[in-house]
Amino acid sequence: MARDPAVAGMFYPGEKDALLKSLEACFTHTLGPGSVPERPSHKMAENAFAVVPHAGYVYSGPVAAWVYHHLAIMGKPDVVVLLGPNHTGYGMPVSIYPDSEWRTPLGSVEVDEAIARQLVRYGETFVTDVHAHLYEHSLEVQLPFLQYIYGNDFTFVPITLMDQRLKTMRALAESLQNVMISNSSKRFLVLASSDMNHYDSHEVTLAKDEEVLKAITSKDVEELYHAVAKHGITVCGYGAIAAVMMIASGEPHVLKHATSADTGGGYARAVGYAGIVWR
Repeated sequence: MARDPAVAGMFYPGEKDALLKSLEACFTHTLGPGSVPERPSHKMAENAFAVVPHAGYVYSGPVAAWVYHHLAIMGKPDVVVLLGPNHTGYGMPVSIYPDSEWRTPLGSVEVDEAIARQLVRYGETFVTDVHAHLYEHSLEVQLPFLQYIYGNDFTFVPITLMDQRLKTMRALAESLQNVMISNSSKRFLVLASSDMNHYDSHEVTLAKDEEVLKAITSKDVEELYHAVAKHGITVCGYGAIAAVMMIASGEPHVLKHATSADTGGGYARAVGYAGIVWR
């Protein structure tokens, strides 16, 4: 079942030319990396891992652009795995989109059916399910960025998470690791789509985000869960972040950290955004 965009015209422009201009504006924004990346012609030398925000482009796009600019320099993957929280409540606890393609104003990208099936086979509690993805924005908003830097000739596997418990994420990480080992000739990009703290003041959000970033950069998954619970941090994709932390090689680096207040939102109720890569 092909998936048409659910949030085009809301989170990002719904028309191709306007979307391209919006993406370019994210890269050249004063909070962005400052330049538009060249599309890579070479394959990634190794698997890549990152955390990227998923709000409307006018708010989180410049922070996300830091990650995609870095990824473009690294080269092109064969398969992209997108992990993100389920905001809608539809579908199963861990839902893997099974097949067909996802469409955006920039064209269509094929779902990697073979990799999706392998993930289900390795993970006993994971299922293929389209309903969890129908209206979810956290993965969809990453596709235009990916299409901008890679074109449309890559495959991807969308996984949305309603169950983000640590034990579930350990099982997901193990499944992902097994799939990457079984397909060692392919280069994987695994992205955790997550915003940071929500709807506290700009200052409080920055402070809460720092607790999350401290756990990530120290590579301490249990501390991530502890910090979220102890400080009441409303980072929506903490499980997706944890799964990436468990399988990522290299050292985590925070490329950019900001809030919605930095991109024109109010200071009283801000949302935090961080762009993180492992290298």
